[in-house]
Amino acid sequence: LSAIEAALVSAYKKDNQGAGLNVSVRLNPATGDMKVYSSKEVVEEIEDPHSQMTLEEAREYNPLAEIGTTVEFETEPKLGRIGAQTAKQVVMQRLREAERELVFEEYAHREGEVVSATVQRLEKGDIILDLGRAEAVLPRTEQVLTERYRPNQRLKVYILEVRRSLKGPEVVVSRTHRDLVRRLFELEIPEIFNGIVEINAIAREP
Repeated sequence: LSAIEAALVSAYKKDNQGAGLNVSVRLNPATGDMKVYSSKEVVEEIEDPHSQMTLEEAREYNPLAEIGTTVEFETEPKLGRIGAQTAKQVVMQRLREAERELVFEEYAHREGEVVSATVQRLEKGDIILDLGRAEAVLPRTEQVLTERYRPNQRLKVYILEVRRSLKGPEVVVSRTHRDLVRRLFELEIPEIFNGIVEINAIAREP
């Protein structure tokens, strides 16, 4: 909702109707109604009609207005073609950013966990995996030399790191990490998961 409101503000300011105005937009999520508000400073003598108004004008909206205060009032929402295109672009951009942030938050606290993934494709020696809501990369250095990976193959992988990149959140996984063995034991053996049996050390040549 806030992304759409911000997009409409950007569009309104770019449009001829709202150029130079200090505007805000409020949406009613229940009805879909949109209201546009403009605010101006109350001054004795107007220098900028876009951002200032006289005390007499201000008291039409707020009888308690005084010199130096800011008065907010509702304006007629009008958007032209360019403004509408701007709104659409900003909304889509904000929604993509919000989706990326949700994915990052979902996987950031899961470093050190084992998850199921599906092989999608090979990219410059790295394997790109599908985790469901996100993609993960299995770097060449984290691949087992004797394993062969093929599209749609299901794998258990260890989440090494979750980081932000220009393309969005990047989940780096491993098939060689020794803690992959520890997590698989915990998944398969209740006594290890419950702490009755402890793994003191792991040696692995993947």
